[in-house]
Amino acid sequence: MKRRDLLIQGAALGVLGACAPYTKTDPTIAPAITPTKVKKMPRFALDATAQGEMIAKGEISSLELTELAIGRAEQANKALNFMVTPSFDQARSRAAGPLPEGSFSGVPTLTKDLVATKGVRTVFGSRAFLKYTPKENAGFADVMEGGGLVSIGKSSTPEFGFLPTTEPLAMGPTRNPWNTDHSTGGSSGGSACAVAAGVVPFAQASDGGGSIRIPSNCCGLFGMKGSRGRWPDADGSDWEISVRGFVSRSVRDGKTAMAEMASTDHGLPVPFLADGSGIKYRIGFRTTTPDGREVHPDCKKAVLMAAKYCEALGHEVEEADNGYSWRPFWDAFMTVWAFGAHQAISNVGKSMGQEKPPRELFEPFSWWLYDLVADKNPSVMKAAYAQFAVEREAARTFHKTYAFHLSPVLGAPPIKIGEIDQSVDPESTRDWLEHYVGFTPWANATGHPAI
Repeated sequence: MKRRDLLIQGAALGVLGACAPYTKTDPTIAPAITPTKVKKMPRFALDATAQGEMIAKGEISSLELTELAIGRAEQANKALNFMVTPSFDQARSRAAGPLPEGSFSGVPTLTKDLVATKGVRTVFGSRAFLKYTPKENAGFADVMEGGGLVSIGKSSTPEFGFLPTTEPLAMGPTRNPWNTDHSTGGSSGGSACAVAAGVVPFAQASDGGGSIRIPSNCCGLFGMKGSRGRWPDADGSDWEISVRGFVSRSVRDGKTAMAEMASTDHGLPVPFLADGSGIKYRIGFRTTTPDGREVHPDCKKAVLMAAKYCEALGHEVEEADNGYSWRPFWDAFMTVWAFGAHQAISNVGKSMGQEKPPRELFEPFSWWLYDLVADKNPSVMKAAYAQFAVEREAARTFHKTYAFHLSPVLGAPPIKIGEIDQSVDPESTRDWLEHYVGFTPWANATGHPAI
């Protein structure tokens, strides 16, 4: 078979795999990658580390891999709707080089549509920005370029990343490649969808309340929210809740990305890279929501299986409360969340010379958040951050006894498309949302890493 035919066939197989119907047979996702397996695997199935190694050795060019990714994206996006704005021409030009050195130099990826990218339309999941094309990069776009990555486009996200599902009214729903009736989660749902479908080996993501971990959970990927302040575009404050990162099909891609692109805090090594072999940890776990309610049986089963596996490896595992103050924390988090929506909408209004922009520019859920704090003094933020400080101390106390805390990611398996209905008063779904996403925001408030 000619080299060109091999590449074309690989693209076709990737699209078929991406859009294959769901079956009851458990699929194998991202098998352990060994040198022997690398030689046998089609290009699209390799993780980013393996693709980077092939480029470095001259076994394939960045442009060839980029063309493969573009071909898969053009076909798979028709069924899955994970890409908001393609940047194929820019990607081809960049892939032709020269590129900075790095483990991922020349590897194709996607940039989440919450990161402003020079010369590429950036919508933020909102009808208000359908015609917005930034003139400069946001910080993390520069970080990605410095790592030699080749972005082929912007991945879909809910409006401003607020919802735990990627169904923006501006762009339509992103569908889960395992079962297209279901959600990819949010807010990095477009990135997770593209990686799970084999379009790119990993994709940029961000996490302000679970937005890396939730879509990774929904799509069967690895997703890590690093510690506060680890990424170069962090604002440096003790209260930053959103961090950047990636979703990937392999753990080593997440480790390598953090090692090469994350800050190192005054020259100290990134702790995530420490060799933990031979160490016996004490691990606490929980199977109920922070407010004491039962999760879906499948989610409980998954935690218990993981706990038993850790115990079989020799670790000490026991059920333990991590000190999460449910109602005070959740109210504080909602305040910070709502003020984020208020600021975003108000800034658009100011740019239009108005106190508030037209309501039709934003989704009902975003306006609901806006209205939660519309008549409140910004000083309530101080009380919210004070509660975050309480949670941070609770986490520190817990981790004096336990190295890790194991819990479900969500209170239920991935929801169906349309289950979060914005035509219904968002207040009526508030209790359900708290139960569904109650586990993940705590690490954003405390600043601890979470996987």
